Amino acid sequence: MKKLFLLIALISTFFFTNAQSKTEIGIILGTSYYNGDINHSQQFYSTSFAGGLILKYNIDKHLAIGIKGFYGSLKGNDNDFSNPENQLRQSSFSTGVIDMSALVEFNFMSYASSGFIKKNDERFTPFVFLGIGGSYIFNSSGFSNPITIPFGLGIKYNIFDRFTLGLEWSFHKTFNDEIDGVITIQDSENTPVIHNDDWYSLCGISLCYKIFKEAIDCPTYK
Repeated sequence: MKKLFLLIALISTFFFTNAQSKTEIGIILGTSYYNGDINHSQQFYSTSFAGGLILKYNIDKHLAIGIKGFYGSLKGNDNDFSNPENQLRQSSFSTGVIDMSALVEFNFMSYASSGFIKKNDERFTPFVFLGIGGSYIFNSSGFSNPITIPFGLGIKYNIFDRFTLGLEWSFHKTFNDEIDGVITIQDSENTPVIHNDDWYSLCGISLCYKIFKEAIDCPTYK
């Protein structure tokens, strides 16, 4: 976890010292939810408010790198499901999560993060992203996930000269089974019989701002 925060600090320093002309900052607001032993596959189950911050550097019109942090809540209750496993177990949980991720973002269409409002080309694109992250779970044991794998997809649109509006949906794979408090079934030798690491997701709307005015594209005569 400490190594991840060090990596994020180094990336942030690079943004503000060497990459100012292509740097964006922003916020993301939306919902967070969980998948695991209680909720096996239902998406947008028991959603809670989530919000966070974004720092991004646009390498070119198709590729960007960035860091993202958010806080959300995760919860689940076996009583919400009718299958025998849930009804027999009768488990429930509620916890907060802080997530920090370093991401690589790929735009499917040529995209300019700044431009004049009348310029219709290069203002919209769908995108996908993948990265590495870590999180801290605020349950009774207060444990950390030293490594998570975040990935997702979204769309974004340059609404003004310096503002980008986006919608994204991310999934975060963890490498433990403790978020919901329901531990993997084990045999007599303490070897897992069922491998079902818990996941959490974020779906939200983002608004990013291109920081430095002098870097905005200017029209030229060809």
